[in-house]
Amino acid sequence: MTVVRRMLLALLIAGAGTLSTAQEIPLEYRVKAAFLYNFVKYIEWPEPRSSPIKICVAGQNPFGSVLADLLREERVRGAPLFTETIPGPLPGCDVLFMPKTSNVPAYLDAVAGMPTLTVGETPGFIERGGIIRFYLEGGNNVRFEISRAAADRAGLRISSRLLQLARLVDPAGETR
Repeated sequence: MTVVRRMLLALLIAGAGTLSTAQEIPLEYRVKAAFLYNFVKYIEWPEPRSSPIKICVAGQNPFGSVLADLLREERVRGAPLFTETIPGPLPGCDVLFMPKTSNVPAYLDAVAGMPTLTVGETPGFIERGGIIRFYLEGGNNVRFEISRAAADRAGLRISSRLLQLARLVDPAGETR
């Protein structure tokens, strides 16, 4: 776990001096942006990726420019990454982050059965079919839980290295 924490801290420190908007964005969302970037490294899509990897943010973007700045000029297994805020449910996202303010069921329905890594932060997200849910522990520590069953349904393979860092939740919402 210390490796991930060091990576996040390095990303946040490196970005904090160059991003004027970073001070305006809560630390919680700067950490979540770093996690989204790192999740891509530990996911295998059904087909090899050479085209850009699209990370979508549903509805209102709580990241400001932090996520876009973090992804600028980054590549994962040779594929460039970029982000787009989508106003409504649309297919075509490789990663779909649904903040608290989004209509989670509508967005999940739009990507059902597609190889899209769905990430949310609302209670019940996993039970609705989401793959990864952020939660706060101890008031301000960002953690995440994963549903392997939801990832299987989407045709995604999650690295054991990422699974070791997560709280695993089965489809009924029970923690393992």
